[in-house]
Amino acid sequence: GGGEFPLPMPTLEELVRGSDASDEITRAAETARGEWENIRGSLSLCGDAGEFRGEDFMLGIISGDAITRNPVGSPTKSVSLHSPTYYPMYLVANLLAFSEKFPEKGYGTVEALYVYVELVAKAAARLGLEGNLAMGFACGYSNARTGWVAEKGLAEHAAAFREMFFSQRPERHDWDFHWTSVRRDLRKIYDAFVLWRDRPDVRFEELKPAAVVKPFIV
Repeated sequence: GGGEFPLPMPTLEELVRGSDASDEITRAAETARGEWENIRGSLSLCGDAGEFRGEDFMLGIISGDAITRNPVGSPTKSVSLHSPTYYPMYLVANLLAFSEKFPEKGYGTVEALYVYVELVAKAAARLGLEGNLAMGFACGYSNARTGWVAEKGLAEHAAAFREMFFSQRPERHDWDFHWTSVRRDLRKIYDAFVLWRDRPDVRFEELKPAAVVKPFIV
């Protein structure tokens, strides 16, 4: 017999309906959608990152058993689609823990860090960054938002983001997504990353060795 043709990829709605973990996936997707809109708004001067799409993050393409069995202790696994350690259940677990801790700790959790790394990396890709630049932009943004450091991508990219973001403001993480100053600063940082994308010679000349940055203690 011949090879089997792959079936069409089901929609997120179909996956949610057919999953034992539909409640978890739905709650995780709602949290992700809300944070995506915050990120999208903050980056509005850089372009439009577009609507949140759960299928971009494979939300729902996991069994209920995989989610409810606490897949692993480390939240860092779900960070990059290009990483062999990527599994969507880690993002779901991080989203649920982030949402649960948010009333008390806000964005100051390691789960928030890795939720933001994934969401911002996708937003940056939609805005034209890719590879290490998209991941460096995401790690820098996530550090500025949460105070935690993600050891992903190139550390000098995230360090450069942090240095630019806090150059004109106190090094605090309780800024608002919609402040005009935040949106303007994010545009300046985005423009720098675009320049490094288009002119690698400028990138390597400008980037300093990454400073040692200690995570914000919550």
